[in-house]
Amino acid sequence: MSQHPISAIHPAASAAGGRALGFESAIYADVDEQAAALTGWNQSYLQLSGGGFRGAIQRVDLGPVRLFMEGLESTVYQSGQLQEGVLALGVPLRCDGSSVFCGVQSDRNALHVFSGQSGFEFRTGSDHVMMGLELDPVLSNTLYPWGHGALARSEAGLRATDPPSLEGLRQVMLMLFETAHTAPAMFSLPALRAGMVDTLVEKVAALNLASCTNEVAHDVHWLLVQQARALLQGQLQQPPTVGELCQHLGVSRRTLQSAFQRILGISPLAYLRAIRLGAVRQALKTASSVTEAATDMGFWHFGHFAKDYQAMFGELPSQTHKRCAPPLQ
Repeated sequence: MSQHPISAIHPAASAAGGRALGFESAIYADVDEQAAALTGWNQSYLQLSGGGFRGAIQRVDLGPVRLFMEGLESTVYQSGQLQEGVLALGVPLRCDGSSVFCGVQSDRNALHVFSGQSGFEFRTGSDHVMMGLELDPVLSNTLYPWGHGALARSEAGLRATDPPSLEGLRQVMLMLFETAHTAPAMFSLPALRAGMVDTLVEKVAALNLASCTNEVAHDVHWLLVQQARALLQGQLQQPPTVGELCQHLGVSRRTLQSAFQRILGISPLAYLRAIRLGAVRQALKTASSVTEAATDMGFWHFGHFAKDYQAMFGELPSQTHKRCAPPLQ
């Protein structure tokens, strides 16, 4: 039997986390906390599958280059945008075939480019392990002289690159994470850290990213989901019905259903329920009561609400509120 994604990152998965010079490791039970763990990514995560959330992130900071490894045991819809000039690449380790990155089906052999003027959107599967690296603006400009603002004007997406070069980068990143586990003291030696950076930059340069073809999605389903998401996100407290969405977008219910199933793996109604439940979960961390958080998002039948909430997050809303809300003054 294969390991779960979290166990693949954390051989001792019972540990709460770890920290050494240049290395951090943590397991998360809250989707928003994991989304915020990578600084500078301006990310938001929406949990799409039920049963509670479990994820993990490891980070290695080498100064001008930063590495991460992220594991997820829930289906999550990620969106974010990198700071201008930062080159961020993703190299999959585990990809269950249901992942969609910027409108294109993802797999283990695709290079994921997160940088771009419009940000990125990523629907991960529930068996997901991704390694990533960030190069700061000075280093990325040295590696690829894009010209003034060219990186910022590019678009996130999958890139078709040379498979042996991608595998070479993957193996170096894996060796660095293994070193962080077995010999963390090595990261305190400046000469060794500089050598690690040089090796990584050499592998990234071998990808010849400037000449890679971007697998752009010109897909009606992808565009429909984006348009529907924008409409729903702006009206969470009084969301349109699926019929009203179809009327606004000028499509049939069957077309909208097919688009959501193909891109997100769920129906429009299930997506609406997921974003509203996610909004309540965020509100419970600051609201004075569960009732206040639920009614603000339009939930009025508290029995059904509590049942749906527990099915999605693995706990009752009162448990989230008790654990997360600040104490009364």
